[in-house]
Amino acid sequence: MKTFSSILLVVALAGCGKQATSGQIEGAVPPAKAAEFKKGQGLLLTPDAAEFIGLRKAEAQAKADRVLVPVDALLRNSEGAFVFVQNGQRWLRTEVKPGVESDGSIQVADGLLEGDVIAIAGVWGLWLAELQAIKGGVGCADGH
Repeated sequence: MKTFSSILLVVALAGCGKQATSGQIEGAVPPAKAAEFKKGQGLLLTPDAAEFIGLRKAEAQAKADRVLVPVDALLRNSEGAFVFVQNGQRWLRTEVKPGVESDGSIQVADGLLEGDVIAIAGVWGLWLAELQAIKGGVGCADGH
């Protein structure tokens, strides 16, 4: 029983920015960061992080002079309306001007082009990862 509780103590102390000072497992490698953010370039996720948030992508479709995106692709917050656009291997939060919503899609009057690859699922996970990177410092899951 003492060995088991010692292992639990190590896990609890090593998680949120504190290094365990006693009872560390020798040779243990901290986990890699799940996401990396660079201003102007966007968020880079590990494949495991992308799977965890349920990230799915699709190309934006045009109809008349508007681009249509699924409603789930739109992120609305206190700063405005956004869509995450693929920028190489990264995801860049891009401000858009939403229009009329119908049949699960929303027209985007400005901010996207037909053929842009956008996140259509996992949008809130991308937003939370970005917030963690720019406002929250080092996350518990970052192995620090």
